[in-house]
Amino acid sequence: MTFALITGSSGHAGATLIRELINQDYKVRCIDFDNDHRAYEGLDVDLIEGDITKKDSLWKIFEDVDVVFHTAAFICLDRRYKDLIRNVNVNGTRNVCDVALKSGVKKMIHFSSVDAFNRFPIDEPLLEDKELVNDKNAIPYDLSKADAQRIVLEYCNKGLEASILHPVNIFGPYDYKVGLGTEGLIDLANGKTPRLPNWGYNYVDVRDLCVTAISAIENGKNGQNYLIAGEYRTFFELGQMIGEVLGKEVVKGSIPGFLAYLLVPFSYIKSVREGSPSTRTLDTIHTGKTGNKIVPSTLAREELNHNPRPIMETVIDFVKFYSDRGLIKI
Repeated sequence: MTFALITGSSGHAGATLIRELINQDYKVRCIDFDNDHRAYEGLDVDLIEGDITKKDSLWKIFEDVDVVFHTAAFICLDRRYKDLIRNVNVNGTRNVCDVALKSGVKKMIHFSSVDAFNRFPIDEPLLEDKELVNDKNAIPYDLSKADAQRIVLEYCNKGLEASILHPVNIFGPYDYKVGLGTEGLIDLANGKTPRLPNWGYNYVDVRDLCVTAISAIENGKNGQNYLIAGEYRTFFELGQMIGEVLGKEVVKGSIPGFLAYLLVPFSYIKSVREGSPSTRTLDTIHTGKTGNKIVPSTLAREELNHNPRPIMETVIDFVKFYSDRGLIKI
């Protein structure tokens, strides 16, 4: 039986990977770094305490592991947290690569992001040969994902066998911690953002991403990066789809993009009061209005058998999962 280790296993991609790996008869080990066990409840996993930013904690965790899915990342678009972003996403990735190589791991699947690329112009197809972000003044999260990929490639040259995935905006069930993207969609479903800028994003079901990631164990080329996409929708279109499933109107129309900037100070004040990252910053606005409209994922489709489901199917499952948990009001 193949032994798979997941970093970031309590996050959205990690929690979904656990379920798909078990479904495919893998033995699964998870790193417990925050004592949040909601993603593991009722599942047969090997849970070991550790932290990817603390290299010494990883050696025991990597013993007897065949494949590593490195999903752990601090997803944050608040520049006040840039040092933590860098420590987790860059230094943590270096630790994972180093321990994986020295522990004899057979394959590593690294979860990067579409945000690691210089994505302009957004009206042209985004392909795997697009240059990585390299501007030191870039959004810290984007730069951290680009630099983490550079580290993975560095270790590929040292003998680590690894493939790199660049998912677009993932959504779907099993986000027990309710990350930044899921929170925005839940707010949308609850009618908290009835008017939206005419922006959009490419969305992929987290379950399809995970099936493709597992396929990359055997089919992913060493050092190759793969864009993992689904369908492009404007935020308003996605809101209409969610409203259709809920049977009520949750979005009413669009607003000029500049109005989004008016919410930034209020979000900042709320974040200071709560001691958490702001969910609406200049960087979230930049990310929201620069979603690539064409992401073919041809390489992933051809080499990894990536086959994303219709987006409406994901919307239906999204609404059910979070309404069952009381987060979306029916």
